[in-house]
Amino acid sequence: MTKVAVIGAGAAGLVTADELRRAGHEIVVFERSSQIGGVWVYAETKDRSMYASLRTNLPRDLMAFRSFPFDSRGSGDDEGQRFPSHRAVLDYLLQFALDRDLFGSIEFETEVTGVNEAPNGWTLETSRRGEVVQHEFEAVAVCNGHFSVPRPIEIEGAAAFPGWVKHSREYRRPDPYQGMSVAVVGAGSSGLDLSVELAAVAERVYWCGKDFDKIRDFPGMANLSTAPMPDALTAEGDLSTAGVELAIDGVLLCTGFNYDLPFIDEGVVAGRDAPAPLYQHMLPIGHPTMALIGIPQRIIPFPLFEMQAAWFAAVLSGDVILANVDEMWSWLEAWHEHCRRDGRDGHQFRNIGEEQFDYIDELARECGAALLPDWYRPLAQETQQNRLANPLDYRDRPLAIRGDSQIVP
Repeated sequence: MTKVAVIGAGAAGLVTADELRRAGHEIVVFERSSQIGGVWVYAETKDRSMYASLRTNLPRDLMAFRSFPFDSRGSGDDEGQRFPSHRAVLDYLLQFALDRDLFGSIEFETEVTGVNEAPNGWTLETSRRGEVVQHEFEAVAVCNGHFSVPRPIEIEGAAAFPGWVKHSREYRRPDPYQGMSVAVVGAGSSGLDLSVELAAVAERVYWCGKDFDKIRDFPGMANLSTAPMPDALTAEGDLSTAGVELAIDGVLLCTGFNYDLPFIDEGVVAGRDAPAPLYQHMLPIGHPTMALIGIPQRIIPFPLFEMQAAWFAAVLSGDVILANVDEMWSWLEAWHEHCRRDGRDGHQFRNIGEEQFDYIDELARECGAALLPDWYRPLAQETQQNRLANPLDYRDRPLAIRGDSQIVP
């Protein structure tokens, strides 16, 4: 039995705590807020990253933990939305924590301020209401998420621009933008969602992204257009893109988030905003008793967290024979070379996308867990195709493939 600290009680932290305990390890979960749920906790204040209308961009049968269905057998309503609201996801996580009896292992309102190597593992420093405490653990699972520190982009002329520039982390609802002209920057899911939502109240919305080569009308919405990334902002209140000046009131940046690991010794994880080097996308090379769960991006998160946690639990139990350090470096360089051939570099090394299915199955084989079910990848592919073909209403369109969650009708 290994004594393990789990940092964070969001989705990754909860399932990691469960997998570790099921493998026979002793756990303590440190959560800096007063409740579980992480990013899925909605609040009107700016210290959260959730907007009021958010629904998942994945169906619940695809996004659920494999060990806990997102229906009446686990948590949820069989007749509930297949693409659930953030409130439904938070309820799901609450029921998971209750079902697995995790609350007694969580220390709330306790922030981890330091993680350093020790002779027999790790020393953690925590702070709770001004009281600083040092703890000794044999292993650490870092599950603090990466949706709290905005990743800004620099736009030429922003300092002189008379309008507003804010990150989507500050966005809650569309009402304050009534009658405005808004540029939404970022071609991901939140960029699409907020562009469509704003277009219902704004005078004009320009959705800007690297995927767009020129200004085009967006099908189905007369006041929404796609546009290339901004070249500059002007002192006259215009956005310059593709050789055109667009009059706008403000810019909403849907440009993602940076990793934030200020508490880990930089000798363990270099580059706190883009942690490296990691073996199997989670183990700092040379430090096999620490795992960073949930670092990959462009993924279906909950099942990936679950399998990473199961694999790490098996590593600590001695049921997975780890590669040696030289082999870990070779694995990492092979992954980087694969990414470069695919046009990915820098922070894009974290985008595993289509490779996630083989990755999850590889971890499963190594730790003796079940492989992904046959319907899993086809449902993920159908979901993506539906999202591309029907960006305005894909969440409310039926999908032909069903997973093992009960969905009515």
